[in-house]
Amino acid sequence: MAMRDDDKLVRQLSLVAYLMSQHRPVTADEIHENVEGYGGMSEQAFLRRFYSDRSELEAMGFSLTVDRPGDDPFQGDLYALPPESYYLPPIDFDETELSALHTCLYLLEGQFAYAEPLRLALQHLTLGRPSPFDDHAARTVAVNLLGPGYSSDVAAHLTKIESAIGRRKTIRFTYYSIGRDERSQREVDPYSLLYMAGNWYMVGLSHERQATRIFRLSRIEGRITFKSRAEHDFPAPRDFDLSPYRDRAPWQLGDNDGEAVIKVSPTIAWWVERMFGMYGTFTTGRDGHGTFTTSFGGVREITTWVLGLGAEAEVIGPPALRGAVIGALERVRDRHEVNEGPYEFPTGRMDVIVRVEPSGTPTPGHTVAPDRVVAADRFTRLLALMTRLLSSCGSAREGRVPTSDLRSDLNLTQRELEDDLSLLNLINFGGGCYALFAQVEDGEVVVSKETYGEQFARPARLSPLEAKALLWAVQFIGDRLPIGGEDPLASARHKIEQAIGEDRLPPVELGRTATADASVANAITSAIRDDRVLAIDYWTESRGEITSREIDPHLLVNMRDAWYVVAWCRSADEQRTFRLDRIRSAKVTRKKFARRAELNLGPYLPWGDRPTSGETSAQSASVWCDPSIARWLAEEHPSIERHSDGSILVEIPYASEAWLVKELIKHQGDAVLFEPLALRTTIAETATKMLLRYRTPAEPPPSGTPRVHTKAPSRASSRVR
Repeated sequence: MAMRDDDKLVRQLSLVAYLMSQHRPVTADEIHENVEGYGGMSEQAFLRRFYSDRSELEAMGFSLTVDRPGDDPFQGDLYALPPESYYLPPIDFDETELSALHTCLYLLEGQFAYAEPLRLALQHLTLGRPSPFDDHAARTVAVNLLGPGYSSDVAAHLTKIESAIGRRKTIRFTYYSIGRDERSQREVDPYSLLYMAGNWYMVGLSHERQATRIFRLSRIEGRITFKSRAEHDFPAPRDFDLSPYRDRAPWQLGDNDGEAVIKVSPTIAWWVERMFGMYGTFTTGRDGHGTFTTSFGGVREITTWVLGLGAEAEVIGPPALRGAVIGALERVRDRHEVNEGPYEFPTGRMDVIVRVEPSGTPTPGHTVAPDRVVAADRFTRLLALMTRLLSSCGSAREGRVPTSDLRSDLNLTQRELEDDLSLLNLINFGGGCYALFAQVEDGEVVVSKETYGEQFARPARLSPLEAKALLWAVQFIGDRLPIGGEDPLASARHKIEQAIGEDRLPPVELGRTATADASVANAITSAIRDDRVLAIDYWTESRGEITSREIDPHLLVNMRDAWYVVAWCRSADEQRTFRLDRIRSAKVTRKKFARRAELNLGPYLPWGDRPTSGETSAQSASVWCDPSIARWLAEEHPSIERHSDGSILVEIPYASEAWLVKELIKHQGDAVLFEPLALRTTIAETATKMLLRYRTPAEPPPSGTPRVHTKAPSRASSRVR
C-alpha cells in the first residue's frame, strides 16, 4: 500500500510539474506520453487515473483549466495549470504579525488536532523569513483543546471525514446514539466539521433520516468507509449554512418548545446580557433586574441552565417550565437530605455488576501522541519541502540546508525526511527533466537545482486543510496574545484571507467561546504583557456578589471554550483564577508587580475556581447517576460502579465545594452526592434556599428599555445523535 501511495504522489507531482513547465495548454495524449507514472497504461486505464488525479488535485486547491478549442470533433480537451492556480500570492507580514503566528503554533502544539497542517501553512507563509517568537507571550498563555472524548480514533475519524468533505464522498460508519442507547449503521453525506466545548462534531445529510443531522465523532465506532469508488457521491450542498449548528445556546438544540421568561438579579444581569443576549431579547428594569426571553428546545436543557445560575435567576414563565424548575429543586433537596442509618441509593438497593477501583485524582493533560493528530497531507508536505530546498539555492545551482532545521520545521523523523527526499528525486517535467536532486551529507541536505526547478522555488497556495487550520487557530487565539501592536493576529488574518481569496475561504468551524468584552480582554493582555497590576470588578459566583479587587495577572488559560486568568489576588493574598467572561470591568493601573515563582501555572483543571485557602489540589466526589443521565455522565467522568438498573457511580474531581454544589444541582436530582457525606447537607440547604423564590407567585417582568433585540438563531432539526 505504501508503494502504491508513493507511485500516486510521484504521478500527481509530476503532472503538476509538467503542466507548469509547459507555457501552453496540452492534450490528454501529451500528458499520457510525458508524465511520469502514466506510461505503459492502456488508454482506458490512463483516463481513469488521470481524472481521479485531477479530482484529488482540485480537492487540494489546484484547479486545472479545461478548454475545447473550435468545433473540431477530433480535437480533444486541452489542460493547463495557470500560475494563479498554483502559486500563493506574496504576503508582507511585519515582525509582530510573524511573531504572533509562530506563537500560535507554539501554544497549540500538542493541544490542537490540526497542528501539523498549521505548521505546513506557516512554512508556506514565511518562506525565507526568520521565525520570530515571543517567548513572553508563550509563557503567559496556555490552551487545552483536547476534551475527554478526544482520542486517536477521533483523530482518524477527522482525517477520513476531511477527505470525504473535500471529495464529496458518502461515508458509512457505526454510530452510538446516546439518547436512544442504541448502535446502528449510518450513511451520511458530510458537509462540515465543528468544534465545540472540547468535542468534534460532523454536520451532514443523514440518508436514514433524509435530513441534516449533527454527529459527535467520539460516538463513531470502528472504521469509517466510503460508500463507493466513484469520483463524487453527492453534489456540493447548496446554500449550506453552518451557523444554525454553531451559533446556538445549549437549550436551543431541539425543536422549539416555547419561550422562557427568566428574571435575573442585578448582580448578573450584565453577564447574561453580554453572554446570552444574542439568543433572545433582554430588558433591564429601573431596579437593575433583567428579564431574558429566549426560545427553548427542551425543558431539561433550559432548566439545567437556569439552575446553574443559582439564586440569581428565577423562571417567570411559562407555568409548565416554572413548575419543572420547582420539581427539580424539590428532587435535589429530597435526595440529598441526610437521614439516620445507612445510606440507600434513591432507587433503593441494587446489584453492582461492575466495580472499578478509583484511579485517584486525575492528572493534567499531556502532550498529544503522534497518532492523535490529523496528519498533514503528504502531497502538500512534499511541496513545502521541495520549495524549501529549491529556495535555499537562490540564484545558484546548489544549496545546503541543515537536516535539523528541516526536521524541526516540518516535524519529521530522519527516516521520514530521507523517504521524502527519495521521492522528490523522482519528480520530473517529462523528457528526463527533473526538478531537483537532493541527498544527505554530514548533517545537511545538499540540493542541486535541475532544469525548470525554479518553478517550485515559490510557495504553493494553501490547501483547504492548511487554510482551515491557519484561520481556525488565528480566530481561536484571537486578541489574547500579550504582544505589542494593535491586534497583530487580526491584521495577519486579514492579509491571509486576501491571499487565499474570498471564494476559497473555508468555513469557520469553531463554536462560540466564552470570553470577556473587547475592553476587558485588551486590559488583561496589556497588564500581562507589561507586568502591571489590574483593577477588576468580578462576579464571584459562589458568593453571588460582585467584588472589586486588584490582581497581578500571570497567565491566560483556555479550557473547554472558556478563558481564565491565573493571578495573585491582593485582597485574598493568595493565588486565584478568574473567568474572563465574569470580569465586568478591568483597568490597568500604573503599579508594576514582580512575577511570583511560587504560583502554580500548570494546566488549568476544569473543576471550579482555584482551591480555596487550605486546599492544594483537586479532590474527588463519588456521585450516583440515575439511568436517565448515566450515559452522558460516563462520557465525562470515570465510572467506578455500574449497577443492574442502569445507574452508575462516577468520580467527579473538584477544587471548589461551591462549584460541586452548583454542578450537582444542575442535574436536577438525577446526580446524587454519595461521598463526601458532609456536602450533602450543603446541597440540600442550597436547593431549599432557591425554592424560597418560587413559593410566591411569579412577579411580572420589570419594566425597562430593551437592551438587545436579537432573534435567536434559526434551528434546523439537528439534535446530536
